[in-house]
Amino acid sequence: MKPKNIGIVASIIIGITIIGTVTLEQNSIQDRDINAVNFETLEGLLENKENVLVVDIRNSEEYQLGHLVGASHDVLDSKTLEKRVKTIQNRLPYVVAQYNFVLVDENGVSAKNTAQTMTEMGIQTFYLDGGMINLSENLVSSSQTIIDSEGLRKKLDANEDLYLLDVRQPEELLESKINGVVNIPLAEIFQPNGMDSIPTDKPVVVICGSGNRATIATYALAQEGIDFQVLEGGMNAWNSQILSGM
Repeated sequence: MKPKNIGIVASIIIGITIIGTVTLEQNSIQDRDINAVNFETLEGLLENKENVLVVDIRNSEEYQLGHLVGASHDVLDSKTLEKRVKTIQNRLPYVVAQYNFVLVDENGVSAKNTAQTMTEMGIQTFYLDGGMINLSENLVSSSQTIIDSEGLRKKLDANEDLYLLDVRQPEELLESKINGVVNIPLAEIFQPNGMDSIPTDKPVVVICGSGNRATIATYALAQEGIDFQVLEGGMNAWNSQILSGM
């Protein structure tokens, strides 16, 4: 995901001006929410792979039935939001400085509230104005976004063609890892060319300690058209459910 230097992008609901790396700013229109982004603008940014990370926060079934091309999926609720924000701030300061987050939901309400919370916590975040409710064209469907340990074990036992991506730090893999994993630490995923070796023609199972970093990694993977599945509970769940049962 290579940062780009561009001029001014048109079709902007709130006068979004993009200079250098993408920034979204308020114009003089006082009756517009400064955190709102319209569909045309968001679609253009995604198509051009600008510095924007789109996260669909609807339930997994809605996301799988149809979502924006390049949008990842995450349930940013009271149990996960603070953890995601702290991890991004601590491990990915480059992303905080260079990228804008855009949240998507069904009607814009939850996404707006969550975007405001994330912005107050220190990560500038926007939301899709009006949500997905009136969008039905140019959407893509997907398979499951989460796989549990038992499901992964069965696929591995059946020799299914999977790419196992572990985004922990190298030293963490010394304690335990799944045979055949490829290690690309989370911070490297977001660097230029950081995803060049990850295939787009097979399912990619993303692994970390608990599932937190793996989920954040999918924010980037989704923009490259990578079919991702997060290992639910990460290696903590794998070690307790699979290794302990051997």
